[in-house]
Amino acid sequence: MLKHRIKYILLFSFLLTTSAWGQVVMDDQVVASKDDILYYTYEWDGERMPDGRPKVSDELLDRVKGIKLEDAWQYLNELGYPNQYEGGWEKLHKDQTMVGRVLTAQFMPDRTDISERLTEDGHEAGHVGPMNSWPIDMLQEGDIYLADSFGKIAQGTLIGGNLGTSIFSKSQNGVIFNGSSRDDEDLEKIDGFNAFLRDWHPSFLEEVMLTGINVPVRIGNVTVMPGDIALAKTQGIVFIPPHLVEEIVLTAEIVQLRDEFGQMRMREGVYSAGQIDTKWTPEIEEDFLNWVRENRMEQLPVPIDKMQEFLQMRTW
Repeated sequence: MLKHRIKYILLFSFLLTTSAWGQVVMDDQVVASKDDILYYTYEWDGERMPDGRPKVSDELLDRVKGIKLEDAWQYLNELGYPNQYEGGWEKLHKDQTMVGRVLTAQFMPDRTDISERLTEDGHEAGHVGPMNSWPIDMLQEGDIYLADSFGKIAQGTLIGGNLGTSIFSKSQNGVIFNGSSRDDEDLEKIDGFNAFLRDWHPSFLEEVMLTGINVPVRIGNVTVMPGDIALAKTQGIVFIPPHLVEEIVLTAEIVQLRDEFGQMRMREGVYSAGQIDTKWTPEIEEDFLNWVRENRMEQLPVPIDKMQEFLQMRTW
């Protein structure tokens, strides 16, 4: 009888210490475990950050900066990812492209019993200071700090000049907030920093609690995962799953070459809009390849024979 009681006590204790994710809860109740991140990013088989996020290479990130938002979105849509774009942003620097690996944070309206416990547990786990600084302390170079604070504007200012300075010193990058910020004049002085957010407000952050770091978050119409690549330009932001970045970059770079060639030939009067803005004939394709050989060999993202193989698989 005693053995059965001990067995039930141990089982009950295990259930109490198991999270909704199916993992044993560690000391840190806010930060997603590596196992959680691996679960959601299972299609990525490359290098990972220390926290478990996919680490898309710096070389690929540099190439992402050069592609058009429309080309990235179009190919994502073709691959079955139609919900990867979000617009309607206030930007610190409208003409400054921002690209990086996202570190996500989830904020919710404050509830005293929960926020007090999460704050206490977070400090015991090693976090320092107020909750809104915890994600910042985890940033790595190249990261974009992305936070969902449920669109709160007044008393929803996640950062100001001081925290913005800390963010840039760690990441050399910027922020994306489904919420607000303050101190735009101070933030404008940080060379290289950019911010995409819903609005600006002079208030301080109040009545908000941090409930997750490196967890899935909703940004408008997009579900964003930790480690996604954000391509933020004047018109909005496309979020690219890391396992698709290389394929999308290659496609967009080839599309840009074809656009350059097609627009040049239309200006020259060689082809009409009807001939270019449809599937090309074999004659136009051969003209394009000859133009590439003569003018753009050094700019090709892949050898020309590989590009030809790629073009044969496309329907445009």
